Amino acid sequence: MTITYAIPDLHGCLPELREALTKVDLSDSTASLIFLGDYVDRGPDSLGVLTAVKDLCGAHPTQVVALAGNHERWLLDWIDGDDDSTWLLADTGLVTIKSFLPTEVIEQAVAELAGGSIDTVNATLKREVVARHGELIEWLRERPLHYETETHLYVHAGVDEEAGPMWKAMTPDETFTEKFPPSLGPTSVGKIVVAGHVGVGPLHAKEGRMRCWEPYIDAGHVYLDGRVEDTGVLNVMRYDSVSRTTSFL
Repeated sequence: MTITYAIPDLHGCLPELREALTKVDLSDSTASLIFLGDYVDRGPDSLGVLTAVKDLCGAHPTQVVALAGNHERWLLDWIDGDDDSTWLLADTGLVTIKSFLPTEVIEQAVAELAGGSIDTVNATLKREVVARHGELIEWLRERPLHYETETHLYVHAGVDEEAGPMWKAMTPDETFTEKFPPSLGPTSVGKIVVAGHVGVGPLHAKEGRMRCWEPYIDAGHVYLDGRVEDTGVLNVMRYDSVSRTTSFL
């Protein structure tokens, strides 16, 4: 591919995703688009974002890659778990569940609290999500944890950089999706690491801005997450492999 775009954490923000996609030209068959994960939670339309990303992958299967983030893995852990309601209790205002299920289904489940427990509500909501969105859930399970080009390594959070060239074999799944703090010095993996996950605001502490963090690009790191759910800023990176130039849209 000649042009590679990267879009970080979407967190249920569908209008911002649509706006970002106006900056991406997939009519060029040499272009590719890498989503860096975290499609759900926080924002108002997790289901809409997941559906849009899945549809785009289906429409451009050789050009669009959607990686997994920690929030997708947490959602799947909740679905696959027994009666663990941790994820549900962390869903403030049930904003994510409300994007997946009709209001009347949620209200009925919550009403069961009068004669049951949070475990009963948890089991009911999980069952409804899987019954209504099983195909989407299975698609989520298939999301890769990293994507490579000749020059770049795209990942949600990071890799085990101490492993050097052996990073692929030595990096635990949790590091791919949850690595913290971010690596800011020279990388030993041999490629520029492009990640989301870590809001770039603290990296710009003096300026207080949320644009991409790229001062370490020559050393091998680019961070893109502008905390779209709070700021409305959805950073997009564009890399041209012919001119070897990187721009931020």
